[in-house]
Amino acid sequence: MWNNRIFQFMLLAGLLFPLGCIEKADQPGKVKQPVTISVEEVEIEEVSFPIHSVGKLSARSEIKLSFKTGGIISAIFAEEGQSLSKGAKMAQLDLSEIQATANQANLGLEKARRDLVRIKNLFQDSVATREQYDNVQTAYNLAINQVKIARFNLKYSTISAPSTGHVLKRVAEENEMIAPGHPVFLFAASENDWILKVNLTDREIVQVSLLDSAIISFDAYPGKSFAAWVSEVGSFSDSYTGTYEVELTLRDVGDLLVSGFIGRADIIPNAKHTTMMIPVDALLEASEMNGIVYVVVDNHPVRKRIEISGIRDGKILVSHGLDSGAVVVTDGAAFIRPDSEIRIK
Repeated sequence: MWNNRIFQFMLLAGLLFPLGCIEKADQPGKVKQPVTISVEEVEIEEVSFPIHSVGKLSARSEIKLSFKTGGIISAIFAEEGQSLSKGAKMAQLDLSEIQATANQANLGLEKARRDLVRIKNLFQDSVATREQYDNVQTAYNLAINQVKIARFNLKYSTISAPSTGHVLKRVAEENEMIAPGHPVFLFAASENDWILKVNLTDREIVQVSLLDSAIISFDAYPGKSFAAWVSEVGSFSDSYTGTYEVELTLRDVGDLLVSGFIGRADIIPNAKHTTMMIPVDALLEASEMNGIVYVVVDNHPVRKRIEISGIRDGKILVSHGLDSGAVVVTDGAAFIRPDSEIRIK
C-alpha cells in the first residue's frame, strides 16, 4: 500500500517538476526573483508500524466427529451449515449387530452372577474349592467388563453434538458402510472464540507480542472492521514457507461468521519506535523506498536523499537522511534551481 502511495507521489512530482524547468534562461540585465516557498520543521514521534497479513478464519474448536465402531449408517439428521444445540442427535449406525452384542454381554453377566452365587454357597459349605471360587469370581468380573464395553460401543454408535455449534462439513451418507473412527462430520463449536491464523516473516514476528491489538476485515462485510488480539505467537517456522504462524482471536463478534472466510489483518505492535515525520508535500521525487526533499540550511535550499519507512496519517516516515530539527520545503520545491534564492512565506 505504501509503495502505491509513493508511486502516486512520484507521478505528482513528475507533473510538477517540469513546471520549474519552463522558465526561460535569465536575460542579461534582468533581476533574478527569489522562489517563494513554504517550510515545516521535521516532527519526531513515537510510532508503531502496523504489520499487514492475510489469513483464514476458523473456530477455535473444530472437531471431527465419528463413530466408535464400524457399520452401516442408518440415519443422518444434520446437514452442512446447520446450527445445533448441545446433545442434538446427528447420525446413527444400524444397531442390529451392536445391540445384539450388548444383549449377549448382558446375558453373560447374568449367567456369571448365578454361577458366582452357587459356587459361593458351595465354598461356604466346604464343597467347592478355593480355586473354583476364584475362577468363578474372575469370570464374573470379566462379564461386568464385557457389559461396559458393549454399552460404550452402543453409546458411541450415535453421534451427538458435543456443544452448541454448527456443521462445517458432512463426509458420509446414509446406508454407507463406514469404518471405526472415520470422520462423518466436521463440527465447529460456537461457544468458543473465532480465530484468524496469519503467517509472518522473521522480520515481522520479532515485532509481535502476546496481547498486541489487531484490526481484521472481511469481504463479506465491506467497510466493517473487527477488533482482535494476538493470542498465540509461533516459536518455530514452517519448513516449507519459512514463515511463523500467529493466531488472532476476535473480540465480541456480533455478526455471522463462517469458517473459511479470508481476512485481512493489521497487527499493531505495542512496541514503538522513534521516527521522523515530514508532510507528503515535502516529497519532491521518489523511487521505491527512497526520496528527494529540499531542506533549508542558512537560508539556502539543499537537496537531501532520504529513506522512507512508510506513510502514516498523511505523513512520510523517514528512517534516514534528515537530522532532528531540520526544516523541509513543503511548497515551491519544484521551482528551485541550483542557484535559486528563496523567500519563505
